[in-house]
Amino acid sequence: MCIWFCRASRLRVVSEDRSRLGLRTHSGIDGRGPGWYTQPMRTLVTLAAVLVALGGIAWADVDYASLDPIVEVRGIWIDAAAIPKTERGIRQMVRSYADAHFNMLLPETICRGYSIYPSAVIDRDPRFAGAIDPLPVMIDEAHRLGLEVHPWVWVFRAGYSADKGSVLRAHPDWAELDARGRDLSPNGGYWLSPANPAARDYLACVYAELTSKYDIDGIHLDYVRYESEQKASYGFSTLSRRLFEEQYGLDPADVRPGTLDQLFWIKFRERLVNTFVQRIAIQTRSIKSRAMISAAVGQYPPDARIQLSQNWPNWAANKWVDLLVPMSYETDDARFGRLTLRQQEAVGCCALLATGVGVFVQKDAAQTVAQIGISRQMGAIGQVLFAASYMGPAQFGALKCGPYARPALLPFRDPSRAGAALAGKARECAAAADAELAAYYDSAARCLAHYDEYRRSTTRYVVPTLPELP
Repeated sequence: MCIWFCRASRLRVVSEDRSRLGLRTHSGIDGRGPGWYTQPMRTLVTLAAVLVALGGIAWADVDYASLDPIVEVRGIWIDAAAIPKTERGIRQMVRSYADAHFNMLLPETICRGYSIYPSAVIDRDPRFAGAIDPLPVMIDEAHRLGLEVHPWVWVFRAGYSADKGSVLRAHPDWAELDARGRDLSPNGGYWLSPANPAARDYLACVYAELTSKYDIDGIHLDYVRYESEQKASYGFSTLSRRLFEEQYGLDPADVRPGTLDQLFWIKFRERLVNTFVQRIAIQTRSIKSRAMISAAVGQYPPDARIQLSQNWPNWAANKWVDLLVPMSYETDDARFGRLTLRQQEAVGCCALLATGVGVFVQKDAAQTVAQIGISRQMGAIGQVLFAASYMGPAQFGALKCGPYARPALLPFRDPSRAGAALAGKARECAAAADAELAAYYDSAARCLAHYDEYRRSTTRYVVPTLPELP
């Protein structure tokens, strides 16, 4: 069985016409010139781009899905529905991920306008009524086995079509609206307005309680954005419209596409998201200095800015986030590789990047294994799998005998130690005359060193540039 998975996961990168690669180079992303990312990342991006751009089918000499990366994020989004309600069940679940050499658990903790734990600030999720508090047990078992726990929290999304959620039921005036004044989006979601100070204060209070109450290792932000603009335009709550008109002298309802006013409207909403990310980062680190800030983000940076008002490369440049997880949920392996390459180009070594792998959309466990290999070859520092409800014996078996056959260090907890391990592995490979693997480990070691140096250095605020209209 293990042999079959290794064969099935050998990396293929199918080239396409250059215009379809989705690898546009933006000079001056977030105020930086085209050479802003560091030399190890520039080398990695260049080599990966060559692989993607080659004619025909390019087979890698190295089976990246089966190598031992030494250092890697191996996370799993544990959706609330997959969290057991008993202590025995929770400990057993954590052990199953430890046995498969995962090292980072992201339990869905605040979602749909509720919390899964008893809170003095927010109502408890009805699905956990009468159940034990799952967090202390999960954290205790995870830490005993060497895993970290980073609670996954919804930010501006507050409910869904079947349940508006406790927050918006109590504060309906906090709702975000589309251009026609509707609060329920075509995607079936209810959202809080990022422009509302009371809503922002409330969310900050919820996250402060979570960070103070439990021995968590970090906080993972999701829906830290507006609803997608694909089906309707958002940001038209009364307060949001008034604030924009006060600043720009124009009702956003009168903004015309393709004008400078549209750029200002995009940037206005983006700034509201940016400042909240900054606020939560400062707050969380002040409560728990070792806590890491991570975020689930849109898979393609230019689209994330236009469609979601989410400028996540700028969050990295300003050190508000330590780890970014683009949600690259794809069944097309070649597109998955191109996205990972573009994401790496956007972030460089300013933050760590782990690829979001969509187990729920994939054909079988072999494709999950293959995409882990692709993410490694394209330079990502790890993966986070979505989600626990879609993990079965086939997925666990494929990971344990393939990409996760051996444990891996988390890169962000002790970058110096992790970097030294990578550099040592690079030297071993060089001594064995394995140039490709030596380059892989060396690039990872140098990028981690640059990340550590950048995080420790004093840098000026990086001002976001105006986005490019489609």
